[in-house]
Amino acid sequence: MKSDFNLADAFKIFDTNYNGQLSSFELRNGLNAIGMYPTQEEIDLFITRYDTSGDRRLNMREFGDAFLPLDAYHSRNVEVRGSNHRYPSYRRDDCFYPHTADEFKQVWRTHFRSVISDEATRQRLQRSPYFNAYEAFNSLDQNDSGCISREEFKRLI
Repeated sequence: MKSDFNLADAFKIFDTNYNGQLSSFELRNGLNAIGMYPTQEEIDLFITRYDTSGDRRLNMREFGDAFLPLDAYHSRNVEVRGSNHRYPSYRRDDCFYPHTADEFKQVWRTHFRSVISDEATRQRLQRSPYFNAYEAFNSLDQNDSGCISREEFKRLI
């Protein structure tokens, strides 16, 4: 992560009405404002992936899940960074240096490629008469714990 990247500014790119939640319309509007033009399907799949509350909107925590590192130390460092918003701003992503803004867009592209690929795989498996998700999970959960442990996942790979 670049040192000028922070979640507060990233979220503000989309939350122009400051209600603390992002709808698909707000995501599309914000992405268009920074020069990205995803399909409605890509936006809907992204929201479905990160919307843990089921309200079809993303709050700051859910949005952060998409952009924070998995490593707790680095994640915390990004979470505590304050806003760098500079005035006047001409584009919504002027809060970041140009290289960071480009990388932010690249992360969005990666998200969209990933959710489209995930959905294609899900649909392909759903059409397969030989695939059963319950049986597939149980074949990986060797100790019947109801979870797939790191060791069980390593064995799969």
